[in-house]
Amino acid sequence: MKKVFYDGNCPICNREIELYKKLSKNKCIEWYNIYSDKKALKIINKSREECLKAFHVIDHDKTYKETDAFFVIWKDIKYFKILYYLFNFKLIKKFLNIFYKIYANYRYKKLYSKNESAHEENL
Repeated sequence: MKKVFYDGNCPICNREIELYKKLSKNKCIEWYNIYSDKKALKIINKSREECLKAFHVIDHDKTYKETDAFFVIWKDIKYFKILYYLFNFKLIKKFLNIFYKIYANYRYKKLYSKNESAHEENL
């Protein structure tokens, strides 16, 4: 069973995950909102900050993150499978991962630079 760990506080992340859920024929995917689900961190065994900074997927007891995690999901989802086949090449994935890291850092700083400590206290 695949386990998907996403930032439920991120509007873009939420929209994308909702689309994946809608299109996914694979009912063997568990979805975990890292922002609000305390048990998710125990399942993935990573820090909250680490999970909020990057998208993670566990598949067959192996943990994938960043663009590799997207590829694990895309290969099983209608309409996204084409992205899996088009971009699943080492050089392309390396290039995509660079862009992903730039965007993920920007998104994390924008969402959590000021209010993260306040949310931590509420958990």
